Amino acid sequence: MFKKMYKLLLRKFSKNIVYKLHEKINDVKLRRKLRNRTFTLISNNCWGSKVYKDLNIKYNTPFIGLFLYAPCYIKLLKNLDNYLDSELTFESKSKYEISNQYREKKWYPLGILGDDVEVHFLHYKSESEAKEKWTRRKQRMNMENLFIEFSDRDLCTKGLIEEFENLPFKHKVCFTAKNYPEIHCSVQLKKYEKEDHIGNIYEDSYIVKKYFDVVGWINSNNIK
Repeated sequence: MFKKMYKLLLRKFSKNIVYKLHEKINDVKLRRKLRNRTFTLISNNCWGSKVYKDLNIKYNTPFIGLFLYAPCYIKLLKNLDNYLDSELTFESKSKYEISNQYREKKWYPLGILGDDVEVHFLHYKSESEAKEKWTRRKQRMNMENLFIEFSDRDLCTKGLIEEFENLPFKHKVCFTAKNYPEIHCSVQLKKYEKEDHIGNIYEDSYIVKKYFDVVGWINSNNIK
């Protein structure tokens, strides 16, 4: 019956509208299944904020509306406590030329942790807003209930994925375009298997949900 209704909706409305409606219905189901509601999700991109929104959970993490290039992200995770304890400052130029070129067209605050880790506050209008929200949300973090996400975007390499695999976090997942059977924390998003890296999984979060049980992971650490 559901399949017939789905086909009728597709005939009457655009695929995009139907997919979004379907996603909203699924989000309600996911919220009912969620048992672990005090988790802190650290993400190198906006996917983390999408998870909190879908589950209707308050942001228990400062990693919202921002991204980190893969080399900086792995450096951060290797010494997480010290970087989180350091003061957030700001710089005018990035060590990544690709960022400087982008910020000439669309400026955003460029944060620095511990003098060498860049935090790109892509969705913030000012340094003061970025710092206020970073500081406030950092205080909500539950360091005993951490979940760590990584992806093969933003200057990521196979070597960095391997470093992520070896980090001592109990709950971690890495989304990739290619299949890495030797990387136990990796989840291939086959939608992107012909690409060099995965796409925008905030805008296309349904792709992640197709291959990955987010709530199952948060509830029980089952990543497959």
